[in-house]
Amino acid sequence: MRRQSFVVGLLAAVLAATAAHAQNPEQPQYREVKWVRDSEEYATIARAIYRAAARAVESGARGLQRGQAWAVILDVDETALDNTAYEMERRTYHQPHDETVFRAWIARRESGAVSGAQDFIATVHRLGGHVAWNTNRLEAAREDTRANMERLGLWMAADRLCLMTADTAYTKRARRAEVASGTGACSWGQRLTVLVFVGDALGDFPAAGEADPDAGSDAAFGLRFFLLPNPMYGSWERRVTRRR
Repeated sequence: MRRQSFVVGLLAAVLAATAAHAQNPEQPQYREVKWVRDSEEYATIARAIYRAAARAVESGARGLQRGQAWAVILDVDETALDNTAYEMERRTYHQPHDETVFRAWIARRESGAVSGAQDFIATVHRLGGHVAWNTNRLEAAREDTRANMERLGLWMAADRLCLMTADTAYTKRARRAEVASGTGACSWGQRLTVLVFVGDALGDFPAAGEADPDAGSDAAFGLRFFLLPNPMYGSWERRVTRRR
């Protein structure tokens, strides 16, 4: 009986210690969100990536013929707009991502700017480039997205906001093709040279089989393709995506 009481007491102590550890503010939960939201390391990395992208734009623009039109293509979420407040809210209530709730978040127009994004976009606009925002936000979110970006100084009237529609064939790949070819809703009605792509997932960049000269090239990262870290979500959550 004495032994049984000892085991029960020990188990209770372990459970109490585990609960206290889980509630200890010095041991933050959701570390991946906190790292993106609060760490200077993440902000420094993001600024460095955007500075490198700006240098690539400046160099590329100098190499074009006079009057040759050009563009950059960027993702929106976790590339230009910072949604860590939404991510923190969902995790606090132990809720998974939900498109309806995310749409309500978009309507609040409270996303911040990813570090470095504003300076990069200012550089592109100053040099006379076009900016295409290629995002899988839904068409219904167009005005809220545009207004949020405008508030942060990321948007100009001549930009293109290329959103997902009910047509499942209208993918990011299809929208990239429209920008370059000059045809379709995501174009300026003329062929453009795309100097730089920026995103937080590989799907934001031209894949093998696309018309871009660097499509599917790992070597293009750091030169024309600029990838921001996103440890909060992605296709890697559902399967192993690493190939090397």
